[in-house]
Amino acid sequence: MASVAKIAVAQRDRTADEMIAMIGRVLPALQANALGEEKAGRLSDETVAILDEIGVFRISFPLAYGGLSFSTEDQRRIYAAVGKIAGSTGWVSWVTTTHGRWVAMFPERAQDEVYGMDWVGPRISGVLSPNGPGKARRVEGGYMLSGRWPFCSGCRHTAWSILGSMCEASDGTQDMLLPLVPTGSLEILDDWAVSGMKGTGSNTVQLVDELFVPEHRVMRIRDASAGKWASAPPVGEVLYLNNFLDYTTILSGSTPLGMAQGALDYFRERLDKRGIVGTDYKVQGDAPVAHFQLAEATAKIDAAERLLSADCQELDCRAAAGEPSDDLFQTRLKFDVAVSVRGCCEAIEILHRASGAGTIHEANPMQRYARDARVATVHAHFNYETCAENYGRALAGRPLFGHFSALEKKAVA
Repeated sequence: MASVAKIAVAQRDRTADEMIAMIGRVLPALQANALGEEKAGRLSDETVAILDEIGVFRISFPLAYGGLSFSTEDQRRIYAAVGKIAGSTGWVSWVTTTHGRWVAMFPERAQDEVYGMDWVGPRISGVLSPNGPGKARRVEGGYMLSGRWPFCSGCRHTAWSILGSMCEASDGTQDMLLPLVPTGSLEILDDWAVSGMKGTGSNTVQLVDELFVPEHRVMRIRDASAGKWASAPPVGEVLYLNNFLDYTTILSGSTPLGMAQGALDYFRERLDKRGIVGTDYKVQGDAPVAHFQLAEATAKIDAAERLLSADCQELDCRAAAGEPSDDLFQTRLKFDVAVSVRGCCEAIEILHRASGAGTIHEANPMQRYARDARVATVHAHFNYETCAENYGRALAGRPLFGHFSALEKKAVA
Protein backbone atom coordinates (compact mmCIF):
# COMPACT_ATOMS: atom_id res chain seq x y z
CA MET A 1 0.00 0.00 0.00
CA ALA A 2 2.85 2.37 0.77
CA SER A 3 4.13 2.18 -2.81
CA VAL A 4 0.69 3.16 -4.10
CA ALA A 5 0.41 6.02 -1.62
CA LYS A 6 3.68 7.53 -2.87
CA ILE A 7 2.36 7.89 -6.40
CA ALA A 8 -1.17 8.86 -5.39
CA VAL A 9 -2.58 12.33 -6.01
CA ALA A 10 -5.89 13.81 -4.86
CA GLN A 11 -8.56 11.70 -6.58
CA ARG A 12 -10.53 14.70 -7.70
CA ASP A 13 -7.50 15.82 -9.76
CA ARG A 14 -6.61 12.39 -11.15
CA THR A 15 -6.84 11.78 -14.87
CA ALA A 16 -7.57 8.48 -16.58
CA ASP A 17 -4.02 8.41 -17.97
CA GLU A 18 -2.56 8.84 -14.47
CA MET A 19 -4.76 6.08 -13.12
CA ILE A 20 -3.79 3.70 -15.92
CA ALA A 21 -0.12 4.40 -15.22
CA MET A 22 -0.67 3.63 -11.52
CA ILE A 23 -2.39 0.35 -12.38
CA GLY A 24 0.56 -0.56 -14.58
CA ARG A 25 3.01 0.03 -11.74
CA VAL A 26 1.17 -2.27 -9.32
CA LEU A 27 0.33 -4.90 -11.97
CA PRO A 28 3.15 -7.34 -11.05
CA ALA A 29 2.21 -7.28 -7.35
CA LEU A 30 -1.50 -7.77 -8.04
CA GLN A 31 -0.85 -10.45 -10.64
CA ALA A 32 1.11 -12.35 -7.97
CA ASN A 33 -2.12 -12.48 -5.94
CA ALA A 34 -4.12 -14.08 -8.76
CA LEU A 35 -3.36 -17.74 -8.00
CA GLY A 36 -4.32 -17.39 -4.34
CA GLU A 37 -7.46 -15.53 -5.35
CA GLU A 38 -8.45 -18.35 -7.69
CA LYS A 39 -8.05 -20.88 -4.91
CA ALA A 40 -10.01 -18.68 -2.49
CA GLY A 41 -12.74 -18.00 -5.07
CA ARG A 42 -12.58 -14.24 -4.47
CA LEU A 43 -10.27 -11.27 -4.81
CA SER A 44 -7.87 -10.71 -1.91
CA ASP A 45 -8.40 -7.86 0.52
CA GLU A 46 -4.98 -6.53 -0.55
CA THR A 47 -5.95 -6.34 -4.21
CA VAL A 48 -9.23 -4.64 -3.37
CA ALA A 49 -7.55 -2.12 -1.07
CA ILE A 50 -4.91 -1.18 -3.66
CA LEU A 51 -7.49 -0.71 -6.42
CA ASP A 52 -9.58 1.34 -4.02
CA GLU A 53 -6.66 3.61 -3.17
CA ILE A 54 -5.91 4.14 -6.84
CA GLY A 55 -9.56 5.17 -7.25
CA VAL A 56 -10.81 2.45 -9.60
CA PHE A 57 -14.09 1.94 -7.76
CA ARG A 58 -14.99 5.65 -7.91
CA ILE A 59 -14.65 6.31 -11.62
CA SER A 60 -18.42 6.12 -12.14
CA PHE A 61 -19.43 8.17 -9.09
CA PRO A 62 -20.73 11.74 -9.45
CA LEU A 63 -18.31 14.56 -8.73
CA ALA A 64 -20.56 15.87 -5.96
CA TYR A 65 -19.86 12.69 -3.98
CA GLY A 66 -16.11 12.77 -4.49
CA GLY A 67 -16.25 10.58 -7.57
CA LEU A 68 -14.40 10.99 -10.86
CA SER A 69 -17.32 10.76 -13.31
CA PHE A 70 -15.06 9.62 -16.14
CA SER A 71 -16.39 9.29 -19.68
CA THR A 72 -17.45 5.87 -20.90
CA GLU A 73 -14.32 5.69 -23.07
CA ASP A 74 -11.99 6.49 -20.17
CA GLN A 75 -13.74 3.89 -18.04
CA ARG A 76 -13.23 1.34 -20.82
CA ARG A 77 -9.50 2.06 -20.83
CA ILE A 78 -9.29 1.68 -17.04
CA TYR A 79 -11.23 -1.61 -16.93
CA ALA A 80 -8.95 -2.97 -19.68
CA ALA A 81 -5.89 -1.93 -17.68
CA VAL A 82 -7.23 -3.80 -14.66
CA GLY A 83 -8.13 -6.77 -16.89
CA LYS A 84 -4.44 -7.17 -17.73
CA ILE A 85 -3.90 -8.23 -14.11
CA ALA A 86 -6.33 -11.14 -14.41
CA GLY A 87 -9.79 -11.73 -15.79
CA SER A 88 -11.32 -11.94 -12.32
CA THR A 89 -9.81 -8.62 -11.24
CA GLY A 90 -11.10 -6.83 -14.30
CA TRP A 91 -14.52 -8.48 -14.15
CA VAL A 92 -15.21 -7.53 -10.54
CA SER A 93 -14.07 -3.96 -11.24
CA TRP A 94 -16.40 -3.68 -14.24
CA VAL A 95 -19.46 -5.23 -12.56
CA THR A 96 -19.24 -3.32 -9.31
CA THR A 97 -18.22 0.05 -10.71
CA THR A 98 -20.79 0.18 -13.51
CA HIS A 99 -23.42 -0.67 -10.89
CA GLY A 100 -22.09 2.33 -8.99
CA ARG A 101 -23.26 4.54 -11.85
CA TRP A 102 -26.73 3.00 -11.59
CA VAL A 103 -27.13 4.43 -8.09
CA ALA A 104 -27.31 7.94 -9.55
CA MET A 105 -30.78 7.01 -10.87
CA PHE A 106 -32.13 6.46 -7.35
CA PRO A 107 -33.52 9.16 -5.02
CA GLU A 108 -30.95 11.37 -3.29
CA ARG A 109 -31.57 9.60 0.01
CA ALA A 110 -30.35 6.30 -1.50
CA GLN A 111 -27.43 8.06 -3.15
CA ASP A 112 -26.40 9.51 0.20
CA GLU A 113 -26.53 6.04 1.76
CA VAL A 114 -24.31 4.50 -0.91
CA TYR A 115 -22.00 7.24 -2.16
CA GLY A 116 -21.66 8.88 1.22
CA MET A 117 -20.61 5.82 3.22
CA ASP A 118 -17.09 5.11 4.45
CA TRP A 119 -16.08 1.92 2.63
CA VAL A 120 -12.91 0.38 1.24
CA GLY A 121 -13.54 -1.45 -2.01
CA PRO A 122 -16.45 -1.64 -4.44
CA ARG A 123 -19.78 -0.40 -3.10
CA ILE A 124 -22.24 -2.36 -5.23
CA SER A 125 -22.68 -5.65 -6.99
CA GLY A 126 -25.85 -7.02 -8.47
CA VAL A 127 -27.73 -9.50 -10.62
CA LEU A 128 -30.11 -8.63 -13.43
CA SER A 129 -31.59 -11.06 -15.94
CA PRO A 130 -34.80 -11.10 -18.01
CA ASN A 131 -36.66 -13.13 -15.39
CA GLY A 132 -35.55 -11.10 -12.39
CA PRO A 133 -34.92 -13.62 -10.84
CA GLY A 134 -36.21 -12.26 -7.51
CA LYS A 135 -39.81 -11.60 -6.54
CA ALA A 136 -41.18 -8.43 -4.98
CA ARG A 137 -44.62 -7.52 -3.65
CA ARG A 138 -45.92 -4.04 -2.92
CA VAL A 139 -46.54 -3.06 0.70
CA GLU A 140 -47.00 0.25 2.44
CA GLY A 141 -43.84 2.31 2.17
CA GLY A 142 -41.96 -0.08 -0.10
CA TYR A 143 -41.68 -3.72 -1.15
CA MET A 144 -41.18 -7.14 0.40
CA LEU A 145 -38.41 -8.93 -1.47
CA SER A 146 -37.63 -12.65 -1.76
CA GLY A 147 -35.54 -14.96 -3.91
CA ARG A 148 -32.06 -16.14 -4.80
CA TRP A 149 -29.73 -14.59 -7.33
CA PRO A 150 -26.81 -16.55 -8.90
CA PHE A 151 -23.63 -14.98 -10.29
CA CYS A 152 -23.40 -12.01 -7.90
CA SER A 153 -19.82 -11.07 -8.78
CA GLY A 154 -17.74 -9.45 -6.06
CA CYS A 155 -20.48 -9.81 -3.47
CA ARG A 156 -18.05 -10.65 -0.65
CA HIS A 157 -16.50 -7.20 -0.98
CA THR A 158 -19.54 -4.99 -1.58
CA ALA A 159 -21.80 -3.15 0.83
CA TRP A 160 -24.88 -3.19 -1.42
CA SER A 161 -26.45 -5.26 -4.20
CA ILE A 162 -28.97 -4.33 -6.88
CA LEU A 163 -31.09 -7.45 -7.37
CA GLY A 164 -33.46 -7.59 -10.33
CA SER A 165 -36.95 -8.67 -9.24
CA MET A 166 -40.38 -9.05 -10.81
CA CYS A 167 -43.37 -7.44 -9.13
CA GLU A 168 -46.96 -8.34 -10.01
CA ALA A 169 -49.50 -5.55 -9.82
CA SER A 170 -53.14 -5.98 -8.76
CA ASP A 171 -54.24 -6.10 -12.42
CA GLY A 172 -51.89 -9.00 -13.19
CA THR A 173 -49.26 -7.01 -15.10
CA GLN A 174 -45.62 -7.23 -14.05
CA ASP A 175 -42.81 -4.77 -13.59
CA MET A 176 -39.11 -5.42 -13.42
CA LEU A 177 -37.73 -3.66 -10.35
CA LEU A 178 -34.20 -2.76 -9.27
CA PRO A 179 -34.18 -3.05 -5.46
CA LEU A 180 -31.07 -1.80 -3.66
CA VAL A 181 -30.30 -4.20 -0.80
CA PRO A 182 -27.61 -4.17 1.93
CA THR A 183 -25.31 -7.11 1.23
CA GLY A 184 -25.31 -7.86 4.95
CA SER A 185 -28.98 -8.84 4.64
CA LEU A 186 -28.11 -11.61 2.15
CA GLU A 187 -26.84 -15.12 2.64
CA ILE A 188 -23.86 -15.79 0.35
CA LEU A 189 -23.77 -19.43 -0.72
CA ASP A 190 -20.45 -21.24 -1.10
CA ASP A 191 -21.19 -22.41 -4.64
CA TRP A 192 -18.55 -20.72 -6.81
CA ALA A 193 -16.57 -23.72 -8.12
CA VAL A 194 -15.85 -23.04 -11.79
CA SER A 195 -13.28 -23.53 -14.56
CA GLY A 196 -12.44 -19.88 -15.14
CA MET A 197 -13.03 -16.42 -13.69
CA LYS A 198 -12.51 -18.23 -10.40
CA GLY A 199 -11.50 -15.16 -8.42
CA THR A 200 -14.66 -13.16 -9.18
CA GLY A 201 -16.52 -14.63 -6.23
CA SER A 202 -19.71 -14.74 -8.32
CA ASN A 203 -21.59 -16.65 -5.65
CA THR A 204 -25.34 -17.10 -5.41
CA VAL A 205 -26.95 -14.76 -2.88
CA GLN A 206 -30.33 -15.37 -1.33
CA LEU A 207 -32.81 -14.07 1.19
CA VAL A 208 -33.74 -16.65 3.81
CA ASP A 209 -36.78 -14.59 4.77
CA GLU A 210 -38.62 -11.79 3.03
CA LEU A 211 -36.86 -8.45 3.31
CA PHE A 212 -38.52 -5.04 3.43
CA VAL A 213 -36.96 -2.61 0.94
CA PRO A 214 -38.10 1.00 1.38
CA GLU A 215 -39.50 2.95 -1.55
CA HIS A 216 -36.41 5.16 -1.93
CA ARG A 217 -34.23 2.12 -2.65
CA VAL A 218 -36.30 0.80 -5.57
CA MET A 219 -36.33 1.81 -9.25
CA ARG A 220 -38.52 0.47 -12.07
CA ILE A 221 -36.35 -0.70 -14.97
CA ARG A 222 -38.69 0.81 -17.54
CA ASP A 223 -38.28 4.21 -15.86
CA ALA A 224 -34.50 3.82 -15.64
CA SER A 225 -34.28 2.78 -19.31
CA ALA A 226 -36.41 5.74 -20.37
CA GLY A 227 -34.30 8.21 -18.38
CA LYS A 228 -37.09 8.84 -15.85
CA TRP A 229 -34.89 9.06 -12.80
CA ALA A 230 -36.08 9.62 -9.26
CA SER A 231 -33.67 12.57 -9.04
CA ALA A 232 -32.13 14.89 -11.61
CA PRO A 233 -28.89 13.67 -13.26
CA PRO A 234 -25.74 15.51 -12.14
CA VAL A 235 -25.45 18.74 -14.10
CA GLY A 236 -22.72 18.86 -16.73
CA GLU A 237 -21.75 15.18 -16.42
CA VAL A 238 -22.51 13.40 -19.71
CA LEU A 239 -21.92 9.96 -18.18
CA TYR A 240 -25.32 10.11 -16.49
CA LEU A 241 -27.22 11.04 -19.64
CA ASN A 242 -26.58 7.76 -21.46
CA ASN A 243 -28.80 4.70 -21.21
CA PHE A 244 -27.58 2.67 -18.23
CA LEU A 245 -28.05 -0.69 -19.98
CA ASP A 246 -26.15 0.47 -23.10
CA TYR A 247 -23.40 1.86 -20.87
CA THR A 248 -23.07 -1.40 -18.94
CA THR A 249 -23.19 -3.51 -22.10
CA ILE A 250 -20.44 -1.75 -24.02
CA LEU A 251 -18.11 -1.71 -21.01
CA SER A 252 -18.56 -5.44 -20.49
CA GLY A 253 -16.11 -6.02 -23.33
CA SER A 254 -13.31 -4.19 -21.51
CA THR A 255 -12.12 -7.08 -19.36
CA PRO A 256 -11.68 -9.62 -22.21
CA LEU A 257 -9.83 -6.89 -24.11
CA GLY A 258 -7.57 -6.30 -21.11
CA MET A 259 -6.88 -10.01 -20.83
CA ALA A 260 -5.90 -10.17 -24.50
CA GLN A 261 -3.63 -7.15 -24.12
CA GLY A 262 -2.05 -8.76 -21.05
CA ALA A 263 -1.48 -12.00 -22.94
CA LEU A 264 0.12 -10.06 -25.79
CA ASP A 265 2.44 -8.22 -23.41
CA TYR A 266 3.45 -11.53 -21.79
CA PHE A 267 4.14 -13.14 -25.17
CA ARG A 268 6.26 -10.24 -26.41
CA GLU A 269 8.30 -10.11 -23.21
CA ARG A 270 9.36 -13.73 -23.75
CA LEU A 271 10.05 -13.64 -27.52
CA ASP A 272 13.79 -13.19 -27.07
CA LYS A 273 14.05 -15.24 -23.87
CA ARG A 274 12.97 -18.69 -25.09
CA GLY A 275 13.60 -20.87 -28.10
CA ILE A 276 11.30 -23.18 -30.01
CA VAL A 277 11.81 -26.86 -29.24
CA GLY A 278 12.37 -28.99 -32.35
CA THR A 279 13.88 -26.12 -34.37
CA ASP A 280 17.27 -24.42 -34.71
CA TYR A 281 15.95 -21.07 -33.53
CA LYS A 282 17.78 -19.94 -30.41
CA VAL A 283 15.05 -17.40 -29.64
CA GLN A 284 11.41 -17.47 -30.69
CA GLY A 285 11.63 -13.92 -31.98
CA ASP A 286 13.74 -15.08 -34.94
CA ALA A 287 11.11 -17.52 -36.21
CA PRO A 288 8.82 -16.46 -39.10
CA VAL A 289 5.98 -18.43 -37.54
CA ALA A 290 6.25 -16.28 -34.41
CA HIS A 291 6.08 -13.15 -36.57
CA PHE A 292 2.90 -14.45 -38.19
CA GLN A 293 1.36 -15.34 -34.81
CA LEU A 294 2.29 -11.97 -33.33
CA ALA A 295 0.86 -10.07 -36.29
CA GLU A 296 -2.40 -12.03 -36.34
CA ALA A 297 -3.00 -11.75 -32.60
CA THR A 298 -2.12 -8.05 -32.53
CA ALA A 299 -4.49 -7.31 -35.42
CA LYS A 300 -7.39 -9.05 -33.67
CA ILE A 301 -6.76 -7.21 -30.41
CA ASP A 302 -6.34 -3.83 -32.08
CA ALA A 303 -9.54 -4.32 -34.08
CA ALA A 304 -11.45 -5.19 -30.91
CA GLU A 305 -10.17 -2.09 -29.16
CA ARG A 306 -11.04 0.21 -32.06
CA LEU A 307 -14.58 -1.19 -32.17
CA LEU A 308 -15.19 -0.81 -28.43
CA SER A 309 -13.58 2.62 -28.33
CA ALA A 310 -15.71 3.93 -31.19
CA ASP A 311 -18.89 2.61 -29.57
CA CYS A 312 -18.04 4.15 -26.18
CA GLN A 313 -17.45 7.53 -27.78
CA GLU A 314 -20.62 7.26 -29.84
CA LEU A 315 -22.63 6.38 -26.74
CA ASP A 316 -21.52 9.52 -24.91
CA CYS A 317 -21.94 11.70 -28.02
CA ARG A 318 -25.51 10.48 -28.45
CA ALA A 319 -26.17 11.14 -24.77
CA ALA A 320 -24.77 14.67 -25.00
CA ALA A 321 -26.96 15.34 -28.04
CA GLY A 322 -30.05 13.99 -26.28
CA GLU A 323 -30.54 11.13 -28.77
CA PRO A 324 -32.60 8.33 -27.19
CA SER A 325 -31.44 4.75 -27.35
CA ASP A 326 -33.34 2.41 -29.67
CA ASP A 327 -33.49 -1.32 -30.39
CA LEU A 328 -31.15 -1.14 -33.39
CA PHE A 329 -28.47 0.74 -31.47
CA GLN A 330 -28.76 -1.51 -28.41
CA THR A 331 -28.54 -4.75 -30.38
CA ARG A 332 -25.63 -3.40 -32.41
CA LEU A 333 -23.72 -2.58 -29.21
CA LYS A 334 -24.28 -6.10 -27.90
CA PHE A 335 -23.13 -7.64 -31.16
CA ASP A 336 -20.08 -5.37 -31.31
CA VAL A 337 -19.12 -6.56 -27.83
CA ALA A 338 -19.57 -10.19 -28.90
CA VAL A 339 -17.42 -9.57 -31.99
CA SER A 340 -14.68 -7.95 -29.94
CA VAL A 341 -14.70 -10.67 -27.30
CA ARG A 342 -14.51 -13.41 -29.92
CA GLY A 343 -11.55 -11.67 -31.54
CA CYS A 344 -9.78 -11.28 -28.20
CA CYS A 345 -10.36 -14.92 -27.31
CA GLU A 346 -9.00 -16.04 -30.69
CA ALA A 347 -5.93 -13.87 -30.12
CA ILE A 348 -5.34 -15.36 -26.68
CA GLU A 349 -5.64 -18.87 -28.11
CA ILE A 350 -3.00 -18.07 -30.73
CA LEU A 351 -0.66 -16.64 -28.11
CA HIS A 352 -1.28 -19.48 -25.66
CA ARG A 353 -0.56 -22.12 -28.27
CA ALA A 354 2.64 -20.28 -29.27
CA SER A 355 3.89 -19.88 -25.71
CA GLY A 356 4.99 -23.41 -24.99
CA ALA A 357 4.40 -26.06 -22.34
CA GLY A 358 5.62 -23.84 -19.53
CA THR A 359 2.29 -22.03 -19.62
CA ILE A 360 0.42 -25.05 -18.25
CA HIS A 361 1.54 -24.20 -14.71
CA GLU A 362 -1.36 -22.79 -12.73
CA ALA A 363 0.65 -19.75 -11.63
CA ASN A 364 1.33 -18.79 -15.25
CA PRO A 365 -0.80 -15.83 -16.40
CA MET A 366 -1.15 -17.12 -19.97
CA GLN A 367 -3.14 -20.21 -19.02
CA ARG A 368 -5.31 -18.06 -16.75
CA TYR A 369 -6.05 -15.62 -19.58
CA ALA A 370 -6.98 -18.60 -21.78
CA ARG A 371 -9.33 -20.21 -19.22
CA ASP A 372 -10.95 -16.91 -18.30
CA ALA A 373 -11.44 -15.99 -21.95
CA ARG A 374 -13.19 -19.28 -22.69
CA VAL A 375 -15.53 -18.71 -19.76
CA ALA A 376 -16.27 -15.19 -21.00
CA THR A 377 -17.49 -16.49 -24.36
CA VAL A 378 -20.40 -18.37 -22.77
CA HIS A 379 -21.70 -15.30 -20.92
CA ALA A 380 -25.00 -14.01 -22.29
CA HIS A 381 -23.41 -10.64 -23.06
CA PHE A 382 -20.84 -12.32 -25.32
CA ASN A 383 -22.66 -15.23 -26.98
CA TYR A 384 -21.75 -14.48 -30.57
CA GLU A 385 -24.52 -16.42 -32.33
CA THR A 386 -27.32 -15.11 -30.10
CA CYS A 387 -26.13 -11.50 -30.31
CA ALA A 388 -25.72 -11.80 -34.10
CA GLU A 389 -29.21 -13.21 -34.53
CA ASN A 390 -30.82 -10.49 -32.43
CA TYR A 391 -28.92 -7.75 -34.28
CA GLY A 392 -30.00 -9.33 -37.56
CA ARG A 393 -33.61 -9.35 -36.38
CA ALA A 394 -33.33 -5.63 -35.66
CA LEU A 395 -31.79 -4.98 -39.08
CA ALA A 396 -34.59 -6.98 -40.72
CA GLY A 397 -37.29 -5.17 -38.76
CA ARG A 398 -38.31 -8.26 -36.81
CA PRO A 399 -39.31 -8.36 -33.10
CA LEU A 400 -36.41 -8.83 -30.72
CA PHE A 401 -35.97 -11.46 -28.03
CA GLY A 402 -34.02 -11.57 -24.80
CA HIS A 403 -34.95 -7.95 -24.23
CA PHE A 404 -36.07 -6.30 -21.00
CA SER A 405 -38.53 -3.92 -22.65
CA ALA A 406 -39.93 -6.74 -24.81
CA LEU A 407 -40.35 -8.89 -21.72
CA GLU A 408 -42.37 -6.20 -20.01
CA LYS A 409 -44.51 -5.66 -23.12
CA LYS A 410 -45.20 -9.39 -23.19
CA ALA A 411 -46.06 -9.43 -19.49
CA VAL A 412 -48.45 -6.50 -19.92
CA ALA A 413 -50.08 -8.12 -22.94
